[in-house]
Amino acid sequence: MTPFIHYTLLFECHADYFECHEVLEEAWQADGRRHHGYAALIQYAVIHYHLRRDTLVGAKKSLRLLRRKIDIASPYLNELGLDVDSFVAQLDEWPLHTKLPLQQDVRDTVESLKPTFPSTDLSFEQLVHKHLHRDRSEVITERELALLDRQRTRNSASPS
Repeated sequence: MTPFIHYTLLFECHADYFECHEVLEEAWQADGRRHHGYAALIQYAVIHYHLRRDTLVGAKKSLRLLRRKIDIASPYLNELGLDVDSFVAQLDEWPLHTKLPLQQDVRDTVESLKPTFPSTDLSFEQLVHKHLHRDRSEVITERELALLDRQRTRNSASPS
């Protein structure tokens, strides 16, 4: 299953926007952050996550960021199987859609997989507040190491 198909199933079957973000973040990082379609869809999941949490300021900010990316992302989104014109038009509709506008062949694939896609055991409250329960130790360690590296670089560049 491709990361995009996995994202779509999580998006439409579970409304697990946090996990949608995680699935594409992993694929985006593995690609060296070159796949602008992944970046746009990550942003789209973030918008939905904010909206469900009633964080309108965050949702609007994320929507502005997505709109800035959309021109660069469009060819990548099209290649993934998104109906880009419909997707862009839907960004002006509130509330945002909870079903992605897909090209027909991709829609057929997604619909054929839905009956076999495992259901979630998370409650609505767990989905809404999923970010509060994740293990961030790896990210924190990575950030601390990057900070130490920047400090070392700065210290070695400064005159003694």
